[in-house]
Amino acid sequence: MDPQRKDYLATEAVYTGDSLRIGDEYVMHEWERPLIRRMVEDLKLTPDDRLLEIGFGMGISASILQEFGPASHTIVEPHPQVLVQAERWKGSRTNIQLHLGYWQQLDPGAQRYSAIFFDPFADDMAAVDDENLRFLKFAAQSLLGDGGRLALFCIRPFLPLEYQRVMFEHYRRVEISSVQVAPRETANPTSDLDGRMISVVLHK
Repeated sequence: MDPQRKDYLATEAVYTGDSLRIGDEYVMHEWERPLIRRMVEDLKLTPDDRLLEIGFGMGISASILQEFGPASHTIVEPHPQVLVQAERWKGSRTNIQLHLGYWQQLDPGAQRYSAIFFDPFADDMAAVDDENLRFLKFAAQSLLGDGGRLALFCIRPFLPLEYQRVMFEHYRRVEISSVQVAPRETANPTSDLDGRMISVVLHK
């Protein structure tokens, strides 16, 4: 494993009332909730869905996803302390499976899902776009069944050209809707954009 990732996984996860911080990096904020809810709503989950969620964070998305009662809900989270929080959150729910690790460790083709919620924390910020694009290809080829949907957390209020190329090559439809958030005074890329963000759902 990359030494940088070993350092990240050994760094303490700190939960406050409205954020999750790992080391000096903010991983998630409460202000993201309206965007996450819209992403989940746009995913249009049903009780028949086999759901894969990449990244647990504060459990905001996991809790909203559970409101729709998917048949199964698999969560992949690399940070051991965050996974402990996920275990507590899971409680007695029987439709949830938790896995410690990165999405890159998933076995290609071992399981097909009808819906994916993708919002991992990039412990290597320089590689975030490359990893996101790799996942979009991997999901279309090895994780999603025919007709499956993928909700992508996009930190920009627009889709860069390289994302558009991959999306339209591997997915038959791209759904985008505008979402307004109210970011706090923490480091985030929305402060100069008046809180404008987008919900992105891809259809295979």
